[in-house]
Amino acid sequence: MSGSPASTRTPPLTRSQLVLFGLPEFAVYLAVIPVSLYLPFFYSRDLGLDITDIGLLLMLARISDVVTDPLIGALSDRTRSRLGRRKPWMLAGTPLMMLAAYQLFAPSGAVSNGYLLMWSVLLWLGWTMINIPYYAWGAELSDDFDERTRITGWRQAFGFAGNISVLLVPVTAAKLFDYGGVASEALVIIGGMALILLPVLIGTTVWRLPERSVVRAAPQPAMRHLRHMLRNGSFLVLFAGFTLMSLGTTMIGTLFMLFTTFAMDLERQAQPILLAYFAVNIVGLPFWVWLSHRIGKREAWMVGTGVMALATPAYLLLEPGQILPFVVITAVIGFAGGNFMALSMSMKADVIELAARRSRDHVAGAYMAVWSLGSKTTQALAVGLSLPLLGFFGFDPRAENSPAEIDALRYTISLLPPALYLAAMIIIIRYPIGRRRLERLRGAYQRRDARRTREADSEPGGLPRQQPEGAP
Repeated sequence: MSGSPASTRTPPLTRSQLVLFGLPEFAVYLAVIPVSLYLPFFYSRDLGLDITDIGLLLMLARISDVVTDPLIGALSDRTRSRLGRRKPWMLAGTPLMMLAAYQLFAPSGAVSNGYLLMWSVLLWLGWTMINIPYYAWGAELSDDFDERTRITGWRQAFGFAGNISVLLVPVTAAKLFDYGGVASEALVIIGGMALILLPVLIGTTVWRLPERSVVRAAPQPAMRHLRHMLRNGSFLVLFAGFTLMSLGTTMIGTLFMLFTTFAMDLERQAQPILLAYFAVNIVGLPFWVWLSHRIGKREAWMVGTGVMALATPAYLLLEPGQILPFVVITAVIGFAGGNFMALSMSMKADVIELAARRSRDHVAGAYMAVWSLGSKTTQALAVGLSLPLLGFFGFDPRAENSPAEIDALRYTISLLPPALYLAAMIIIIRYPIGRRRLERLRGAYQRRDARRTREADSEPGGLPRQQPEGAP
């Protein structure tokens, strides 16, 4: 069958379609953001688990997806149903994620290491069943270079809105009802929201937004996809840069509640400060989308990353109780970070299109699975390295900490992430796909497919002659 899986140009998505596509991201963020933001603090100080154990257990839970991520990605690519390829998996993962979020956020009675590990593993399994097909669906919605940034920008805006809701709703509840101002109370509130909004928003998107109709080639073996990825230099460069960035940002998210409480002595202000961070994330997002149109996705990505690398060490200049400079530094980091997810996802969609055109197969699910696996692994390492590192230096949220132990917390959050950001910039500068290159390669693959179609029509039996793999 001729033609690449993504060879038919589609008109720009309407605003209502973009809204529909973004809704699941809001609900999923409600269930996953508290895992790094609140759980280490809550399970150590309030529930009494060892901080080193928590870091290792949360790391194991994320690494468990080494099997499930590629499996769900491959199955999603091959699914055939009346609903499409992606939607059945999203619907199946929703109740699992709901149950796991409830058990993690509102545990009844004493908890153990086994309890935390089991429900964390199930939460991420539900996430995998929803998000890998969901992101693969997004990569297939458009072939246009800039339209992809628009799609990922809208989706990320809903994710940022979910981030803000994780903080805004508990802060508002604390002001109005004097409940929600600490981590344990916030988790109960957010867990209840996730139970309601996961089925409502995901169900609405699945019901109202059709999957894109694409030409379906015969599925290739999963190992063939993996070999293609390992030879795809653009994907490997982007993957490495994203991985390092994700490691740094997750370290900050994991340590932020601890840093605000113990180094800054501002526990009651932690949620409002984070709220300001995510608010400027959303404010900054249109700027980074605009800048990517003007100077390119890679260049805009590097500008934002550079600002984050310069601003984060300023945390070392702060003294306990200095709330205004703390807010300013956090807001600068938040504004710069608005570029990260939207541009990375848009760049990834460009890479996936070229991979699909080259192999003439549906590869979005497989690529999303590997991307998700790498993201989860690095996020697991962020928790599994930063929390045990604090434990190694003697920091303990359940006890009185010495100045040296507080300094260990300060240096970990202020210096490790910027080092990772700088490493990511060194790698991402080699990313080769811009607008002109994408159009040139797209045209080459279209000419190849047209030539194969002519050859198939001209030969007996309609079978095209074999071409060297990857020939344009």
